[in-house]
Amino acid sequence: MCKQMTSITQCSSSSLFIFDLEFIGKIQDISSCKIWEIAVYSIETGHWFEAVVDPDPTTMQFPKPPVMGLPHLTRDFLQKENAQTFDIVLQRLIRWVHTQTLLLPVFISHNTFKADKPILELEASRYSTHIPLHWFFFDSLHFCRDHYKSEDGNFSLSGLNQQLFNCPIHDAHRARNDVIACTAILEKITNNKWNLLGPIYNAYSTSLRTIRWVGKRAESILIQNNIRSVENLLDLLKRNTISDYINHHMHSYQSVTKTMFTIFDSKLPNENINHIVDVILSTVFIPYLAPVAG
Repeated sequence: MCKQMTSITQCSSSSLFIFDLEFIGKIQDISSCKIWEIAVYSIETGHWFEAVVDPDPTTMQFPKPPVMGLPHLTRDFLQKENAQTFDIVLQRLIRWVHTQTLLLPVFISHNTFKADKPILELEASRYSTHIPLHWFFFDSLHFCRDHYKSEDGNFSLSGLNQQLFNCPIHDAHRARNDVIACTAILEKITNNKWNLLGPIYNAYSTSLRTIRWVGKRAESILIQNNIRSVENLLDLLKRNTISDYINHHMHSYQSVTKTMFTIFDSKLPNENINHIVDVILSTVFIPYLAPVAG
């Protein structure tokens, strides 16, 4: 049985699914993102799930995409594809996944922890529903960065496809074609063995590597200290902040710094640890600070 977060190779009761989302909105403002297409491929069965999603049935004209080369969504296209709203599509997907495996599903996509996974969770919340809590996620972007030496440092899906196969992705930015490309890239890098090393996070658990300055090494150290998500880390820091304030009149910056240096225990450069502390206090940790902390 998988713990809240472990590696795929340590989770024998899992089944792999490669997926991709297409969405309108800007990823820099994730609240603006709405899904218009999803494709999922089961490695175990070779079967596909595909659906076009109506991101807003009340909208007749959609804004042009923020990046050149992305398709421009239109109402005519959605009507032609018999698009359904996300809540309906999600229930269809849940039923389909259950027909593919009775094991724990692990969903793999490129940059999933900063894009696909939180967008799925956001869309579910819009319809007052939720992603199944036993679904896990694995980021192929992190895996490729950690286990493949890029010739030009380009780890985007299109960049990796060009390097490994010397060709662009056919009709990129359609969900099925990006899933095909991601599958081929992982097959190539693992020599068809699917030996995917790296952490997996279940639904509504946030990857530690979403914190700036937390890379592979820092994430590994945090995991070794039984800190398995951003939420785990914030809970620990909050508890320590309260305790340090009560017992030592220590304010939040001092307490968080003390805790992080204790966790990393000279296994990271001091400068890196200080950067992580600054990011946590300036962006990640602010909503969670105890009222008594300074």
